[in-house]
Amino acid sequence: MDHPWILVGLDFSGPSTRALDQALSLARERDAHLLIVHAIDGEGLKETAHLAEIPERDLREKLEKERRKRMEEVVAEARGRSGDVPCQVLIAWGRPFQEILRRAAEYAVNLIVLGTAGRSADLERALFGSTAEKVLRAAPCPVLCVPGD
Repeated sequence: MDHPWILVGLDFSGPSTRALDQALSLARERDAHLLIVHAIDGEGLKETAHLAEIPERDLREKLEKERRKRMEEVVAEARGRSGDVPCQVLIAWGRPFQEILRRAAEYAVNLIVLGTAGRSADLERALFGSTAEKVLRAAPCPVLCVPGD
């Protein structure tokens, strides 16, 4: 029998690292595999590369390398607290909610775990909705939202 998949979105915020801890715990309890997704929204990358006088491809590679290193550090630390769980780390380019939904469908995940900022959301989130809210509306499976402090 195939193992169930739990997807967790990681943006390095406090709520997302708490969501990672929760997802690791659930994966261990359910003998599941964990898919850890970090999405990089490349909007404005071309302009940033131009202003920094760096080829866009080089800037993209550098950013992805830095994020991958940070993900490995955060995941290793979390796994140290939670024990050994089979994990796959994925960096995707695109809007976070879209990439989470895309990977959830691709891997036929059984659960999505996301951190949420809670009531202290800024005006932009209030007007346009958070990543968690957008995922909740369109997810192909249950979504567990882990609140901030």
